Amino acid sequence: MMKIFTVCGAGVGSSMMLKVYTQQILDKEGIDAEVNAADIGSVNPAEADIIITTSDFANVLRNSEAKIIRIDNLMDKQYLRDQLLEVIKTL
Repeated sequence: MMKIFTVCGAGVGSSMMLKVYTQQILDKEGIDAEVNAADIGSVNPAEADIIITTSDFANVLRNSEAKIIRIDNLMDKQYLRDQLLEVIKTL
């Protein structure tokens, strides 16, 4: 099963919001994946297929094997959907 992590500084604010949005997109598209919110300090990039985060944290994770989706406007669900579906196609 595909594993997706949404990452922010504390693992409770923007990452939880991104987790909910990501799960909604996956459910609507009928895509089976596990979505977890995490903080930057405890996320293990090696366990993820996709990491969704802001540019600040994406730079920290840039050496990861996981595909990284950068999203800086957390309200832009269409951008998240487009990026997510594009990345899933490449996996």
